[in-house]
This record gives sequence, structure tokens and C-alpha cells, in this order.
Amino acid sequence: MAPAINYGDVPTEIYRHLRERILRGKLHGGDQIKIGAVAEHFGVSAIPVREAMRMLAADHLVDILPRRSPVVSGLSQDEVLEIAEIRLALEPLAFVSAIPLHTAESTARCAAVLDKYQRVKDPWKQVDLNRDFHLMLYQPCPQKRLMKIIAAQYDGLTRCAQYVVIHSSSGIGKSLAEHQSILQACRAKDVDKAEQTLRAHLEASIQRLHRKLAAD
Repeated sequence: MAPAINYGDVPTEIYRHLRERILRGKLHGGDQIKIGAVAEHFGVSAIPVREAMRMLAADHLVDILPRRSPVVSGLSQDEVLEIAEIRLALEPLAFVSAIPLHTAESTARCAAVLDKYQRVKDPWKQVDLNRDFHLMLYQPCPQKRLMKIIAAQYDGLTRCAQYVVIHSSSGIGKSLAEHQSILQACRAKDVDKAEQTLRAHLEASIQRLHRKLAAD
């Protein structure tokens, strides 16, 4: 039986369905995805399936090759960890610049994101709220080029890797507690403690990611 989908946005629904299968290990690296078979499964033409494949390719989850079926690429451990190291190098720089410029209103917005993060159960929503929290922390930073580089690290492959960790991890409470400690130091304008707390959080995140990817 074909899964129920919202036919108002067929490519996105097919993309989400296939993305879940890849990230949950039901489709493995090297597996071919037959356009015709997927179209038949969903009762649609090949056009929305091809669009869904382009969306998966943007997340680095499939490779689209000429005159061949798309192939599942999976998660590249080296690339994911490289992005995590870039975040560790750059995000504390932005945070240190942002802390003196934060206001009661801006930190309240950060707290509101954490409240939502604590309440939602959907791992994809948690991934997006994690991104929102971090980018809000750094938003007052006046170095806009630096901010663009940091924001780019949260797209595609990083979202998928974070999903894998969040979906399978019992450590979600640890991440929330780390976020709360970071925000508390920011509100206190304790730059040194805030930077140290953020750096420790990012290092712990790398370790959680490394353990999960190594286990897979």
C-alpha cells in the first residue's frame, strides 16, 4: 500500500518519505532508487519523483548520475565531522562578539526557542530548533561574513547528521541542559564562561556524533 501523502506538494512528501528510509537504514549506501518504481508506488508521474531526487541530492543523501538511477550515498563521516570542526572554530568567535550586544528581548527569544525544543517530539523539528537557537545566540554579531559562513554549516548534510543523532539518542536532555547553561552565561554577560560553555557543548556534540557514526 502506498503511504498517505499530501498531494499539494508531492515532491516534498516523496522526498521526506525517502529521506526517512535512508536515515533509518532501510536504504543503504550504494542502493539504487528506481524512478519508475517510486512513481508507481506513490501513484504519480516521474516528474515529482525526479524533483524529490534533486532535493535528496542537495542533502548529499543521493548521487544523481547521467543515464543511471540515483544511488544512495548515505552520510560521509569525514565530511560531517569536518563541518563540526568548522563550527567549533567559528561559532565561539561570533558568540563572543554577540554577547555584549544581546538585550533582554533577544535572550528571551532564545529562551522561547529552547522551550519549544523541550516540548516537541519530532526529531526534524528539534534539528531546526537547534539551528534556530544557535543562530539566534550569534545574531547580534556584527561580523556578517562570519555569520554567513556559520549559517551555511547548518544546511543539508549537517541537518541529516543531527537527525540521526537526535532520533537515536537518549542524550537529548544533556543537549538541552547545555543550551540552557550557555544562555544563562550569555544573560549574565559573562563572556569567558559563555564561550567556555559553548565550546564544551560543541565538543560534546562532536563526540556524540562521532560515536553514533562510528556505531553505524
